Amino acid sequence: MANGMFFPGSILSLHRKAADRLLAADNGDAALLYLALLEGKNGSDLKWDAARLEAAYKALITMKLADPTQPVTNAPAPKLEDDRPPEYTAQDITQALQNGGGFAGLVPEVERLLGKVLSTADLKLLYQLSDFYALPPEVILTLVGWCMEKTAKRYGPGRKPTLPQIKREGYKWYKAGVTTLDAADAYLRRQQLLGTRGMEIMAILGIRDRGPVPQEEEFLTAWIQMDFPDDVLRLAYERTVFQLAPEKFRWSYMNGILVRWNQQGLKTVAAIQAAEARRKPSFPQNKPQEGPSAMPSDDIGRMIEQARRAGKEG
Repeated sequence: MANGMFFPGSILSLHRKAADRLLAADNGDAALLYLALLEGKNGSDLKWDAARLEAAYKALITMKLADPTQPVTNAPAPKLEDDRPPEYTAQDITQALQNGGGFAGLVPEVERLLGKVLSTADLKLLYQLSDFYALPPEVILTLVGWCMEKTAKRYGPGRKPTLPQIKREGYKWYKAGVTTLDAADAYLRRQQLLGTRGMEIMAILGIRDRGPVPQEEEFLTAWIQMDFPDDVLRLAYERTVFQLAPEKFRWSYMNGILVRWNQQGLKTVAAIQAAEARRKPSFPQNKPQEGPSAMPSDDIGRMIEQARRAGKEG
């Protein structure tokens, strides 16, 4: 483009109806977020705080310009899969401990929480969280405490998590942008809600003997955010198993039902049934009558006249 000028339409295009909705809404943040999503970017490219991003995202959902099952995030994009952490050496760990920084104070606190002296392999994993994922010491301590709570619930009191388990959970925190205490508190509140409300939803689905696997957690989190009551979730489940049979239940199928209801603003069973009743075609309900009265009077007269003529001719 000459002189570095980029006119509208030369880079991105969007549906006219989408433009009309954005203009009518008069919401600059929603328009900027829509452009970012249109370009294939996420909320992190706008460098907004979580509250501002959430408000713009909800506005787009209201305008039906964003998929409620694909939440945006202000977290920085995770490193590429081939961008692996460095191979830390024992010398790297010794130097980090001797520097007297945050890592040096972190190690004894983690050892106290876990009730053991960390091995060299453990220290390398802990240093990876501190150095490569750049999690502050206070966030790492919160992470360790959360892992301890999860392990005790799953395996019983007294059981402690291993450093590989803590590192795997720490990678999830890093991907989710949990790099401050405030972000950690918000993340843990969401996880606790998933633990309580999520298990209630699992019971509605007839799953009571285990917790959700990671892919199921994604669906549960989305459904919790949609804020459906139990009877609506039960209705969606019943329709899913009716179509697929109980042994072929698919989370994605039920998710499709709930996403459609959520997009239409149908949050109760009564609202769902009323909307479906309006969509059903109306047909005349004239039932056939029995007896002579079912025949029009003029047809009866013609039949009598024909009978009389036939009698005279006979």
